Amino acid sequence: GGNASVWCWSDTEVKDIDWYDPDLEWCPLQKNMVLTIEPGCYFNHVLIDPALNDPKTGKFMVKTEIDKYRGMGGVRIEEVFIVTEDGCDIISNVPRTVTEIEEFMKNPAPRDIPFLDAI
Repeated sequence: GGNASVWCWSDTEVKDIDWYDPDLEWCPLQKNMVLTIEPGCYFNHVLIDPALNDPKTGKFMVKTEIDKYRGMGGVRIEEVFIVTEDGCDIISNVPRTVTEIEEFMKNPAPRDIPFLDAI
């Protein structure tokens, strides 16, 4: 893919928009639109190794620290929002802080997802 998106539309289909089309007509956000904001951090050796070996980018990276996380994949926190008349509301219930995420990972049992009942 190209540039990874940090958001996508949310509905019953999975959409990962990882491209940019300058000719695409964007619509303004409107009340009751639902979207996902999904920042992530991934440890992909196919991308990391060349960057470590490149003098321009490698000087900003600490190999011993990166090596601690190799093999773990990465993390992405997906927040689902609904657009309101004067802003937006978070309608997802996910761990956000390091402490919350670590606690969740100790027991990743299925959890109720309250916003699904509203869809």
